[in-house]
Formats: sequence, structure tokens, C-alpha cells
Amino acid sequence: MHSLHKTLQKVKETISRYEMIQPEDLVVVAVSGGPDSVCLLSILHELKDKLRLRLIVAHFDHGLRPADDESETAFVRSLAESLKLPFETAQGHMLAKNATASREEAARNTRYAFLERVKEKHKAQKIALGHNLNDQAETILMRLLRGSGPSGLTGIPPCRDGSIIRPLIKLERPEIEKYLKGKKLASVTDPSNLSTEYLRNRIRLEFMPLLEKHQPQLVRLLGQTAEILRDEHDYLEKVAGAWLKRALTQCPDNSYEMSIASFLDLPVALRRRTARHLIGMVKKDLRRITWDHIEAIGKLAQDEKPQAVLKFPGGFEIRRTYDRLGFHKTQKKKEAPFLYTLDTPGQYKIEEIGRTLSIEEIRNTKALPFRGSVWRAFLDGEKLRFPLTLRLFKPGDRFIPFGMKGHKKLKDFFVDLKVPMEQRRSTPILCCDDKPAWVCGFRIDDRFKVTPQTKKIMKITLGQEDVLKY
Repeated sequence: MHSLHKTLQKVKETISRYEMIQPEDLVVVAVSGGPDSVCLLSILHELKDKLRLRLIVAHFDHGLRPADDESETAFVRSLAESLKLPFETAQGHMLAKNATASREEAARNTRYAFLERVKEKHKAQKIALGHNLNDQAETILMRLLRGSGPSGLTGIPPCRDGSIIRPLIKLERPEIEKYLKGKKLASVTDPSNLSTEYLRNRIRLEFMPLLEKHQPQLVRLLGQTAEILRDEHDYLEKVAGAWLKRALTQCPDNSYEMSIASFLDLPVALRRRTARHLIGMVKKDLRRITWDHIEAIGKLAQDEKPQAVLKFPGGFEIRRTYDRLGFHKTQKKKEAPFLYTLDTPGQYKIEEIGRTLSIEEIRNTKALPFRGSVWRAFLDGEKLRFPLTLRLFKPGDRFIPFGMKGHKKLKDFFVDLKVPMEQRRSTPILCCDDKPAWVCGFRIDDRFKVTPQTKKIMKITLGQEDVLKY
């Protein structure tokens, strides 16, 4: 009985250390019927009065083993009834047909979705899972074999997202088996746990026993390593987050930009971490993001090319634009080319950019000087001959930027202003005789400027000055 009390106390200390449960919490206990989940339910039931918590038993039938699933559900139901606890169950279907994830991953996703539904239905605060210290050690080894970085080697967190808790995370499997034997509790065995088809099972059944011959304390030491790395990971995440809060500029399309110089000033380890952090902010996850992707970001920042783009899995990209790095969701829609012929003053709806071009003739010039702005230009109406055209940039375009005397290639003009490639391709150009008279949003051609001698003025407005975006 002493060992049972010791196990109970160990779990209680884990709950307290990680602040897993608050008084009066309602906890959804995930019970598959296996040894770990039966132990979890029993211990939480033992502690429920001391911790002032309430319990709900939740069992998910994956629908993969019809011969066994029904009996497992009945077993867990009877266990819940014996403890006088509410019971919830659901069945999954056709997981093997999922084309976007492995069978294991599909099963996990549907199981977690079920537990979240139960939590929401009962307005519970926590979901308790039965992962133990052996699961932790196996996870570390599995991630090592897959080439994981420091964050992956933190293993299974004791708590996640403020609602997922793992009270048995400090217990080794033999402790769980002793507890069940001491309490005379039955459990069921999933035959798939004995199959070496899955990497985790091969690690459990083949690699761990071999390694434990050389290091009997392997499980405890790997758990200790995970804890050390988790503490360091949490600290470095805070450092990275604080730096990003100072260094980032959020763009209107929910993308982010930062200075390349500031990024390269960071130590390499922190640079990698901030890159991962940013990807998570924009992409909302780090799925399919590998070491090579993170290293490519550092190389992009150090590249001599003024503009370049990295494409990432999941519709995400990083753009270098001169001295800035931008983290963006991939733009699905590209600007369509257009060519509008403008025969007279009036209003013209530019469908491709969802804006209206307005041309108004002004004959009273006593109010000179007229001052233009980003999306409004005043041009000499006697030099501006109809029909005009509105189109996008094309190679070879040249004009005389306002205030200058010589011709300049429009490409060089954009380069000098460090205009991103995407914006260059989407900038409307107002042309007279197919020569740029106004690079909308930037500069008019000096030859069309309004002077004291101007008799007729064309006021041209494209959309609303403060809302037009590309």
C-alpha cells in the first residue's frame, strides 16, 4: 500500500507543480481502456475530494477495429458507471481514407476534436490525458531519429493551451502497472500497440530495451533532458517574442516585416528562433517546416540580391525587398493586366483593382498652385492629349520624373525608391501617346506639370487616397 500512496502523492505533486487543476474545475478524462488511462481515471477519482474537482469520462471509438472497439467502449462505460461518473462516447469513421495525413495523425486529430466537443458541451475547464514518462522518453527518441531541433526535443508538455493536462507525465510505466495491480484494476490491451508497423512501437519494443541494457535510467534521464530543454525553450521564446515586438512592423494584409540588419545582428540561435516564431504567427502552425527552411531564411537575409522570394509549404512565403524581410501568406490572386482607353474627362471604373479613375477639367487657374498627392495629380491639360490610356508597367517605359530634367527608365525609378516587385507589377500608369504622364501613387512626368502659364488643368484622381492598396 505504501507504493500506491507514493504513486498517488507523485501525481498530486505533478498537478500542483504545473498548476494543472484549480478548485471546482470540471475535468474531461480521456479513457481508452488501456492501463495508462485507467490509472489516470482512478488516481483523479482518488484525489477529487482533496483537489475539489469534478470528472467526466470520455471514450473515443476510432472505428478501426470493429471486433474490439465495441467491447472496449462497453468496458469504459462500465468503469464510469462503477465510479458514478458521467460518460461520453463517439465513433470515428473511415480514418484510413484520409489522404492528407497518416492514419495515426488522422486518429489523433479526430480524437482531440471529440474531446474538445465534450469539453465545450459540459463547459469543462480541462482535458486530462494519460501520457507517462515512458511516452515522453519514446517521443524524444522518435524526434531525434527524425532530426528534430531543440523545440521538438522538449517532448510532451505537461500542460498545453491552458486546457490539456497530463497528470501522469512523471510516472514510469512500471509504476502504473504496480498501481493497477495494487488496486486490482483491469484494463484492455490494444493489439496495434504490439505491431512494429509504427515507428513509436518499434522504439518501445525494440530500441528502448536495447538502450536500457546500457543505461537502466534511460527513461528518467530522457525525461530530465526534456524538462531542461523545455525550461530553456520557454525562456528563449520569451526573449524572441520580446525582440519581435520591438522589431516587427505589421502590414495591412496581416503580414509582417522587419529590418534585415536588425535580424542579422541577432545571435544565430535567436535568429532561427525568431524565424520559427514569425512563421507560426503568419502561417498559424509549423507543420512541414524543416531545418532547411529555417536555414534558407538566414541565407536569404545574407544574400546580395536586393529582391528574392522563398516559397514555403502551406501557402506561405518570405520576401526580401532591399533591406526588409517580409513574412506573408501566399497571394492566390495575381493582378490581371489591363488597358483602358480614356477618350474624354469623366469617371472610369477600373475593375481589376476595384477603383475608379476620375478625370476632371479645370479652366479657372486663379487658385494656382495646385498641389497633387499620392493618388491625385494635376496635369497641364493643353499638353495632355486624349485619348489617354491606363495600363500596368511594361519593360522599356521611360519618363522624366517631376523635378528632374533627364529621362529615366521606370524600372530604375522603382529600384531607386526600393519599390517591391509586387507593387511595381500592380502600379497603374496613366499614359499620353503610350508614354507615362503619371506613375500613379508616385510621380508625374515633369513635362506635364502645371505652371503659371497653364490655362487648362486636368485633375486626375485614382480611388481614395488613404485606402487604395495593392
